[in-house]
Order: sequence, then structure tokens, then C-alpha cells
Amino acid sequence: MNSVADSAWFAPAWANDPELAPGAGRLQRTQEPGFPSDHTLHSRFVERAARTPGAVAVITRDRRLSYADLDAESARVARLLAEHGTTTGTLVGVVMDKGWEQVVGSLGVLRSGGAYVPIDPNWPAQRLAAVIAAAELDTVLTQPALRDAVDWPDGLTVLAVEAPDPSENAVVHTAPDVPVTPRDVAYVIYTSGSTGVPKGVVIEHGSAVNTILDVNDELSLTADDRVLGLSALNFDLSVYDIFGPLSAGGAVVLPGPQDAREPAGWLSLMAEGRVTVWNSVPALMAMLCEHLTSSPDRDAGSPDVPSSLRAVLMSGDWIPVALPVEIRRFFPHATLWSLGGATEASIWSVWHRIVPEDTALPSIPYGTSMRNQKVFVADTLLRPRPTWVVGEICIAGAGLARGYLGDPEKTAKSFTVSPSTGERVYRTGDWGRLLPNGEIEFLGRDDMQVKVGGYRIELGDVEAALLRCPEVAGAVVTAPGDRSRRRLVAHVVLEAGARRTGADIKKAAEEFLPPYMLPALVTVWDALPLTPNGKVDRAALARHEEEPDTEDDNARPATEEEQALLSLWQGFFEASSLSVLDNFFELGGDSLRAVRLMARVRRELDVSLPVATLFSAPTIRSLAVRVQESRMAA
Repeated sequence: MNSVADSAWFAPAWANDPELAPGAGRLQRTQEPGFPSDHTLHSRFVERAARTPGAVAVITRDRRLSYADLDAESARVARLLAEHGTTTGTLVGVVMDKGWEQVVGSLGVLRSGGAYVPIDPNWPAQRLAAVIAAAELDTVLTQPALRDAVDWPDGLTVLAVEAPDPSENAVVHTAPDVPVTPRDVAYVIYTSGSTGVPKGVVIEHGSAVNTILDVNDELSLTADDRVLGLSALNFDLSVYDIFGPLSAGGAVVLPGPQDAREPAGWLSLMAEGRVTVWNSVPALMAMLCEHLTSSPDRDAGSPDVPSSLRAVLMSGDWIPVALPVEIRRFFPHATLWSLGGATEASIWSVWHRIVPEDTALPSIPYGTSMRNQKVFVADTLLRPRPTWVVGEICIAGAGLARGYLGDPEKTAKSFTVSPSTGERVYRTGDWGRLLPNGEIEFLGRDDMQVKVGGYRIELGDVEAALLRCPEVAGAVVTAPGDRSRRRLVAHVVLEAGARRTGADIKKAAEEFLPPYMLPALVTVWDALPLTPNGKVDRAALARHEEEPDTEDDNARPATEEEQALLSLWQGFFEASSLSVLDNFFELGGDSLRAVRLMARVRRELDVSLPVATLFSAPTIRSLAVRVQESRMAA
């Protein structure tokens, strides 16, 4: 936990306010609004398509769809799904890479009466199959390129979303007439689960629309706005990326899969698409600012720095207090927002408009409750804590999920009823305290759930995957580092006689875990250290330095390029010695450092390589090969 949070835990409440305020007082029951019938994710889009069919709805590098195009193509998908048995309440998987097909597919599912379940096609086959089985999916939508590339479970109907054939131009597609209400399920998003099985969060239409319309109203979103959709479809920020602008007659601008880690690509897409709203985890905006900073000829007003950006929304992780200063340097006319909440409460529930004075604070405030929602700091009995007193952040109101799909036990544990107000409450597991101005200060977590790179990860989920690896008898996963440099580290014990290395186990874990959940380091122990009371001594694990797995760890540079890269890396890491076989990310590198390193490579080696190169070639030796290839091709 970071030092700010640590000090808050131990500081007495009266240290900041001798006359302690009573705080929020008695929590009043939040009346759940009776949503109008049009509070469904797709209804406002359908209305807009009828009113402004020629307006642009989706922008990608390879295709632009008007509202009329999106209306017709999503209606065709809805009709196809209905023919395969989809109706009100049916769950349909959407297994796709970034692209216009995600928007067509998700809308098609909703217009058929179903609810979409977004799944990352790059997940390991076993994890993908586990989610498909947990959701009891019979049908999934995918892209043509993935139809034969993904290892689909047996018995699954796989339908591809494709651009219409030119001969179909005269065909009018209409969606099936299926009644959908605000209390029907809109989507199910799977998050990391402590037992190794992901949890499916069930969100109704009205709950999601409540959040979307609140944000649209606050931003005064209009048909002139265009939102850059960087987040993966299975990350709930994407719900606003798509349905926020489509509810207001605006457009969603989507990068391609190749742009996932490329701030230079984001910039060109923002300029071409005249993007007005940015919505992402803070780390992606930090990457963009770092990319701009590394190019000395770029500043506010430069031709390749988009001037259209007017709002920046950041959520999902800590916002470094210095980041807003950097954002204003390049986008001086943009309003900055910090948002927070949980997937279990329909994207966001709390927000704060970031002002210049926030840079003097230890952390950016979490903010105040959004429309029809209530976020408060509570004790173990769900009673509101007074000002300055640390407690658990809880959420009540219109945004709450139905619960976890097919898991009433987990639902009952996280969603409870306040004994004092009778309202339904979600316990986030996050900790904070109420400030005198009515805002909440976020202090972190005190359990087995961590945030790494903006992803919410249950350490138990990673440990369960490691235990499935051959010859692993025990596993403990930690997340050392501060709030901006956190990474996963695994400590394992092998079965008697096993001879596997940490690298072997990490490779085996790739069959069960997506890349963002893979430990950066895996250390093999004869026995895990224990405290006097018999528990795993996590402090001892944190102090342990991993022993090298192979004799090659001290490999020295063999070429001019390797020597030059080694010199660069020595300025990034405080390691006593570096090898040309060391992995950039296992040493503690992250996306922000990757942008900085590749900028240095461009300046000092006179070679321009995409940032994504480092992710596919993360060692000095492999990156040197890419440098050589680039020079030969020049």
C-alpha cells in the first residue's frame, strides 16, 4: 500500500480536524428511480438513426459507418441471432479484436433482446472455454479472421460479423420486434475471481443508461462529439465509449489491434477523427503525454497535437498528481475528470473535476456521488463513518448490478442490505475516508485484490492458475511496488523430485492466464517462509531476491547494437548488473517506461521503431535484432 494510504491508516481522525464533524450523518435510503421505458442501451441509437441516418457513427482506420449503416448491419445481426434462438435474456458471446464489428455485434445482440458477454479472443484457450461454460453460452459472434483462429469449445455456434456484400445494398434489414425493458440484462462482464474462476457481473439496461446519461449531461455531449475507444470490450469503460456518443448522435473512434500500445497511432487517429473526448485508465494518458514530451518539437498548438480534445476522463487506477499538469501542457482546453466505482455498479459511481489546486494534494480526490447513486465510507455494520475516519467505500443506488452470474454465494457476500436503511449496498473492498468538503479520499485496498496496469486482479485467481501447472505443489503471489509501479511476483513450491525453473512455470501459466495476469517473476522455493503463527511470511517473500534460473543471465553484449541498448537500459533500472537476456518488463518496466525507452532508441540509435516492438522483443538481444533489421531495411 502506498505511503499516503499508510499514513492515513495510522493518523488519528482528530489529527486533521480537532472538532470532528459528524460526517454524512444517518444514511438516507436511496430511492431507486423508475426508469422510463427508453432507458435501454440501444433505444437512443435507434432513434438517432431514424433522425440523422447520414451522420457518422463509427470511425476506424479501414471503415466508416453512418447511423444508417450501423442501423442496418446491427439489425441484420439481430435477425440472424433470432433465427438461432436468441430472445429476451439470452446471453451471447462477443469474441472480437478491436474494430467496427464490436459495435455492430454488441448492438445486434441488444436489438435481438439478448445481453452481450464480451470475451478477449487473446485469452488462453482454457480461460476462454471456462468463461463460455460459466455463462452457458450457446452462440458467439466473432470476426472472420478469428473464426478459424480461435480454439472454440465443442457444440458452440460461431457466427461471423462481416461487412455486407455489395449485392445486398437494396436489402432492407429490420431488427426483430423483441420487447426490452430497463430491468432486462444488457451485458455480463467477467472480472478476476479469487478462486481462479472469473466472476460474471450482470448489469441491467437501466443501470448502465443511468450512468451514461449522467456523464453525457455533465459533458454536454452532442452530435459533434467523438469519443476515442481505447478500452477493451471486456473492460467496462468500453460501455461508455460505444453507447455514450451513440446516445447523443456522436461517433465512436476505434483504434485497430495494432494500435493497442502505440501513442503515435492514437494521435493520428485523434487528429483524423477529430476526437473530442478521451476515456481511459490513467496509464494510457500518461503514455500519450510521455510520447509527446519525448518529441521536443511537439507542444500545444503543434500541427500533430489534436486541438479538438475538450474532455479527458480517467478512471480504473490511481491518477498521479503530476499527470494533470502534463495533460494541460498539451491539451490546455480540455476539462479533466477523475471517475471511480466498480464494474459491479455500472462503470462509474463517483467523480471529481480535476482542478490545478489538486497538484498540492497527496492524491487526486475520489469525488462525490453521481446521479441516483450513493457512495459512502462505512464501518463493518455499514454505518457511515464521520469525517476523516477510515472505512470501507460502499455503493448504493441505481447503478448496482444484479449480482454475479450463477453464483448466489458470492453475490450475497458482496451485495448486502443495510440494517439501518434497508437499501441494497455493494461493498467494494476499497478503503477511504470522507473529507470535510463532502468528497471521498481513496486509500487503496487491504485484501488480496490489486490493481496492476488498470486491471483489477485477484491474487487468488493467479495462485489458482499456478497450482494448475504441472508439478506445482504450492503458490503465493504478491504485488510489490507502489501504486504506479506495481507488478505481480509469484513464489512457488514444487512437488518432490520436480526440476522445473521459474521460467518453465511462467510458460506453463500462459495456458491459463491472460498476459496482464502473468507474474513478471516466478521464484522456486524449497519451502515457503512462515511466520511464528504458521502463516506465509509475505514480508520475507518481499525481501527475497530471485536467484538466476540459467547460466546465461550474465550474457554480455555481442554486437554494437546490444552494447548501445545495454547502455540505455542501465539508465532505466537500478540493477547491480544487467544481461542482454533480461526481460524489460520483468525488471520492472511498464508501458510508460517503454515509451521513454523507444524515444531514446529513436534519438540515440537513429532508428524509429513502434513501442509495440518492445512488447514482442523485450530483451536487449531480441530488440537489437529488430534494430539491425530496421537499419538494413532503411
